[in-house]
Amino acid sequence: MTAAAGQQQRFGTISVKPLGAALGAEVSGVDLRTIDEATFGLLHELFLEHLLLAFRGQTFEVEDLVGLVRRFGTPVTSSALHKRDLSERTANKVFNLPPEVTVVTNVRENGKPVGILGDGEVVWHSDFSFKEAPTAARMLLAKEIPPAGGHTCFTNCYAAYDALSPGMRRRLSGMTIKQANIVDTAMKLRPGASLDMDIREVPGPSHPIISTHPETGHNMIFLGRRHGAYVNGLPLEQAEALLDELWAHTVDERFVYEHVWQSGDIVVWDNRATLHRRDAFEAQSRRVLYAAQVEGHRPFEAPDALTRAPHPRFDPAAA
Repeated sequence: MTAAAGQQQRFGTISVKPLGAALGAEVSGVDLRTIDEATFGLLHELFLEHLLLAFRGQTFEVEDLVGLVRRFGTPVTSSALHKRDLSERTANKVFNLPPEVTVVTNVRENGKPVGILGDGEVVWHSDFSFKEAPTAARMLLAKEIPPAGGHTCFTNCYAAYDALSPGMRRRLSGMTIKQANIVDTAMKLRPGASLDMDIREVPGPSHPIISTHPETGHNMIFLGRRHGAYVNGLPLEQAEALLDELWAHTVDERFVYEHVWQSGDIVVWDNRATLHRRDAFEAQSRRVLYAAQVEGHRPFEAPDALTRAPHPRFDPAAA
């Protein structure tokens, strides 16, 4: 099914245009509210192939988003993932939303934020990488979009792995990164956390740097998030140096797609195989997106990882 970036494919009434980047495809000619099992099967294959699917101009209500996320797997709420009461987030009451949906917004009520992530920059990360089993499919529905800013960038972690030298792959094989939950992706401290903590002593799950995808069987770099990370077994200075090197490599522009949001967009991405970040935008502009996600797996490195073929979506010769 693989097509070169920009080469349009047709499946009946459905049109698929791979984006001119290392990942992503824009899908048109489908109403996500009414798809049957066969159509979803096709979309799921495209999702695994392109890592990210963008659907423009969808007429979606929140119950449609919940229905879509359930097709991808078992929905999981932010409260369950954080293992704490999130009653400070009032957006679900403000927008009358079910618990499966999280609101990413800068809207305030009575001077207080009702949702998450505000209007500032959101740094590179994969969602819930500080959990034993980070989320798998993740999706956003754009309800209100500011006139400028707030774009979201995604990077292809298959491509980042496949572009490593054989020597670096051998070096990384068997290595793990501890993911401590110290700051959020807006760089705000978590409750009870401190920047003075010794990252080597902070609890958190450890995930392999070389991560094998449970459905495609291809390898990815798994970095999670930069802050609160530690390469197990290395002296702190060496761990920091290796993390800096891997992050600079993985978010290189040749692996990145930038999504410029429009109202009605639905973007679904593979959180296991990507990292993403968001630009800041003007505080006086309203931005409202609904988010949902499904349960994932505990990352692993396959015993034969170093001999596995690259994921076909990225062409190093074209980068």
